[in-house]
Amino acid sequence: MDEGLLKILDFLAPGKQLRKGIDRIMEANLGALIFLASSPEKYLEEGLIQLGFELDALFIPEKIYELAKMDGAIVLDKNAEKILFANAQLNPEKSLNSDETGMRHRTAEKVSLQTGDITIAVSKRRNSVSVFYKNKKHELLTENILFARVNQEITIAQRYKQSFLDLIDYLNIEEVRKNVSLYDVAEIISKGMLTIKITQATDKYLRELGEIAGSSKLEYEEILRSVPKLVGAIIMDYNVDDLNYQKSEDAIENFNNVKTDDLVNLFTIARTLGYDVSSDDELEEKIIIPRGYRILYSTKLPSSAVKNVVDNFERLPSLMEASFEDLTNVAGIGKRRAEIILGALHRKKKETEDIKEKDLEVEFKNEDNY
Repeated sequence: MDEGLLKILDFLAPGKQLRKGIDRIMEANLGALIFLASSPEKYLEEGLIQLGFELDALFIPEKIYELAKMDGAIVLDKNAEKILFANAQLNPEKSLNSDETGMRHRTAEKVSLQTGDITIAVSKRRNSVSVFYKNKKHELLTENILFARVNQEITIAQRYKQSFLDLIDYLNIEEVRKNVSLYDVAEIISKGMLTIKITQATDKYLRELGEIAGSSKLEYEEILRSVPKLVGAIIMDYNVDDLNYQKSEDAIENFNNVKTDDLVNLFTIARTLGYDVSSDDELEEKIIIPRGYRILYSTKLPSSAVKNVVDNFERLPSLMEASFEDLTNVAGIGKRRAEIILGALHRKKKETEDIKEKDLEVEFKNEDNY
C-alpha cells in the first residue's frame, strides 16, 4: 500500500478524532463528503470550492456530525484540526475521469486527483467509507472486520514461523553432519520469507486499528523482530555470491522482487540464491556448505567483525577448527571477541557430539535388531 495512504490511515484509525466524527455520521445513517484541503484559499480563488458558509472552528467530532446533515461538502484543513467551510460546493475539472457511480464518490475521486489532497466519501446507501488520495482509493473497514483479518493473517504467519523454526533445528543437525542440501536451504527460506510476507500484509489493517490493535500489534512486531534476522543470515550463508550487508535482515532484500505466491516454489528460491537448477534431483543432491554468518551473527558482534571472520575462514567447517590464536589474528577480533566466538563454536561442537552419540545409539539398536 502507498506509504502516503498508510500515514493517512494512521489518523483515521478508531479512536482518532476524525474517525470518531465519521463513525457518528455512519451511526446516524447519514452521508458526507469531506475534503482535507492543503491550500483552501487557492481552491477558493480557482473556484474548486464554492462557499456554503465559513466556520474556521476547531475540529470536534460532534460538529462534523451535525454539519453532515447538510447537503454540501465539509472542508477541513489538511491535518483535520480545523473545520474551514460547511455546506460547500466542490467543482473539480470536468475533464477528469472517474469510475465511481455515486455523485458524492465521483466528486471525491476527482477532487483528490486534481489536488492530491485527501477526500472522504461517506455513503448512506452503501453504509461504507471511501478514502481517496491522489489516484488511490481505500475502503475503511469496521473494527470487527479489521480484527478478524489481522487475527487470521497472524495465525497463518505463526504457523509458518513454527515450521521455519522446526526446520532451523533440522538445519543445525545437517550443518553439523555437513549434509545440507539445496532443497533444505530453499525450503527453510521459503517458510521464513512466507512468514515475513504474510506478517507484513497485516500492516495496513494494524494501521487502521491504530492504538486499539493491542496484542495483535505485539505479535506482529515480535515476528518481524526475530524472523528476518534469521532468514537473512541463512541467505548470506548459502547464497552463491558472498553478500555484503551491514545487518543480516537486510539480505532479505534479495527476495523483494519474488511474489508471495512464488515463494512456495523451491526452484524460484534456489535460482534467487544464484543456483542453476531445473530438477528435483539437483535440489536434493547438491550439498552446500555455509559460510558461518548465522552462528557469527548470533554472537551480536559488529557486522564488520563478522565479515572479517568469514573472509578469513570462508566456510563454517574451517571456522569450527579455529583456535583462540587464529581468531585474534583476524582484523577487528581482540581477545574478548575471540572468546565470544569460541563460546558459540563450543556450543556448536557440543551439538555435534550429541548428534554423533545419537547416531551411534541408532546404529547399535539396528545391529541388535539383526
